[in-house]
This record gives sequence, structure tokens and C-alpha cells, in this order.
Amino acid sequence: MQAKQSKMKSSLRIRQYVKMAVQNVLLPLLYRIFCMADIEPGLVIFADAHNTKVPSSMEPLVREVKKRGQCKVMEIYADYQHTPFLRLLHRMLYFMKYYARAEYVVICDNFLPVSSCRKRKGTTVIQLWHGCGAFKKFGYDTDDDIPAFYKGNVYRNYDIVTVSAAACTPHFQSAMRLPRSVFQPFGVCRTDKFFRESYIRSCRQLFKRQHKEAQGKKIVLWAPTFRGNPADPKLELYEDIQKMASQVVPDVFVIIKVHPHLAKKYPYDNSTMTTDQLLPVADLLITDYSSVIFEYSIYRKPILLYAPDMEEYGVERGFYLDYQTLPGTIVTEQGQLADAVKQALSGKTDPAAVEAFYETYMAGCDGQATARMADRICKNAAR
Repeated sequence: MQAKQSKMKSSLRIRQYVKMAVQNVLLPLLYRIFCMADIEPGLVIFADAHNTKVPSSMEPLVREVKKRGQCKVMEIYADYQHTPFLRLLHRMLYFMKYYARAEYVVICDNFLPVSSCRKRKGTTVIQLWHGCGAFKKFGYDTDDDIPAFYKGNVYRNYDIVTVSAAACTPHFQSAMRLPRSVFQPFGVCRTDKFFRESYIRSCRQLFKRQHKEAQGKKIVLWAPTFRGNPADPKLELYEDIQKMASQVVPDVFVIIKVHPHLAKKYPYDNSTMTTDQLLPVADLLITDYSSVIFEYSIYRKPILLYAPDMEEYGVERGFYLDYQTLPGTIVTEQGQLADAVKQALSGKTDPAAVEAFYETYMAGCDGQATARMADRICKNAAR
């Protein structure tokens, strides 16, 4: 077992060194060559290194910018983790060619090519990010994300990073090591749909069609975070949730939705609906250290934090927020979980705590974030 773990760590280290060589040598050289061309007014690139199609965090803005018709939109997506090396280099080269000519580049997660060079002043890079709030430590604040030996600025060249509220800025600034002015509380584009009655209604109708066995029951959603490095994520507490589910029947229906990084490795989901589609449906959210609590607070419904390893996780990964002050019942013992679920569903929670949490960490999310970002891009591009 130890030999396997050692081999895994060596593999991750080699991968990081390859990334450093590409980021610090190859891509900057290519960018300088491509900068011989002029910037193309109105050219907006949407790019991602974790998906082969437009990510959900980016899709609303892509659609809105296209609809306005003031910009030339290019979309460049690839799953770098599962792309053969030579093809990956080709995709990066293709991106760098248009990066050098773009007026705007929009990303929603770590994207190595954007930060590989000293970009020209006429290009604005917008980082939408993919989550709300700032809960567990990330970026330069944890070795799980960026190892201490890694050389190269992962977040260089960002001009705007959208956050869900101004209160999140100090945490993002710490994680990304960027000037405070870069972080703007425009809100998070993908949360706009949560405010639309049509979206809420369609999610409930879809759930009713797909889960007839859940009719008349309270819906509990378990949506945990992943443990460890994103390249080798781990799932914990699954057996505890299964046991709880067997103890709360027949009045409760438990939906299991693991983190996207875990889905292939741990195929435990019992619904084909996305987490975003399940949030309007669930009567109770159970999580551990996932930022899904921020999105769920939009609905002002009860939250249960199941965290048997709370102290250990706080030491190993660390939090930006005081875990004890989060708006939900904290459970650290498996034997208490079923009773805590029943109490939360019976209304024995503090709705004012969820309301205060939303106002502090989600104030920028009001259903209009996409329009604000499209205004920022399209009006400037039209000049």
C-alpha cells in the first residue's frame, strides 16, 4: 500500500515538473511569436482545461455574449487530465495563437496557458471561478492544490476575478496572491438560474419524473467535497450516509451526489440529475466541507454538516471560515446522524443563521450576475 502511494506521489511530482516546463518555457515562447499579430477588437475567448464542452459555470455568459452579437466568440475547451500529451500540446498552441490576439479571455478554473506568459496590455483576462464563497483553503494556501516546490504563477494575468460577495475578497486574495482590486463582487453567473421560478419548476418536474419512489417523502441531498489532491481525489463517509439512509426510511429519500472529481472513481450517485438541479428540490443538504452550502443558502433551507474528521481536516487543509459558526447543525458522530436529519427536517433549525450567511457571502448573487458581466465585456468591446 505504501509503495503504491509513493508511486502515486512520484507520478504527481513528475506531472508537476512537466507542467512547469511547459508553462515557463514553451508557452511564453509561442505567445511572443503570436504577438506579432495585432489584437482583434471584439474577440472574446472562452476557455477551459477540465471539460470538452462549455462548463456550467461559464455557459450562461457564453450564451448571453453570443446573443448580444457585439463580439466574435471563440470557445476552446479540452480535458487536459485525459488528453494525450502531444494532442494536449497542440490544443495549448491553438489557444496561445488566439490568446495573443484576443481582447477578452474568460476562464472559470485554473488554466495554465493563461498564466504562462507576460500578456499584452490590450487583453483582459476574466476569471469567473467555479464556486461561490470561500470555505476550505485553496490555491497557494494549501499544498493539496499547489505544491511548495511548484515554480510558476498559477494565477498570473488575471484582471478580474468575480466573487459572490465582498466578504470573500480577503480569502481569494490570500489564495491567489493577487491585488485586492482584482476581486470584484459581480456575483457568480451560474447562480442566476437559481432565482428563476421556471428553473425551480423544471427541476421539480424532472425529479418527479425520475424519482417516482420519492413522492411524498422529504428529500435529503448528500453532496460531499473530495479529499486530497484533485489528481487523486478520495471519498469518505459514504458508508455512514448509507447507514443513515436505512434508519430514516420510509419518510425520507436520500440522494447521493459526489463531487465531479470523484464521479468516475466512485460511481455512487443514485440520480442522473446534476447537483445544481437537485438544490431547488432538496429539503435538507448534508455536506462536510463543500462550497455547495453557499449556493444552497439561496433557498434558505436547513443545512447539516456531517464532519467526523473536522479537527483533522482543519489542521491538514484548513478553513477560511470558523466551522463552528456555519449556518447548520454540526454532527461529528455517526450514531447522531439519523436523529439530526429528523430534527432538521422537522424545522428545528435557525433560519436567521442561513439568512445572515447568505447576506454576508452571497450578496452579489441576485439573478443578474450574467447581465453585469456581459455589460462589462460587450460595452467595452463595442468601443
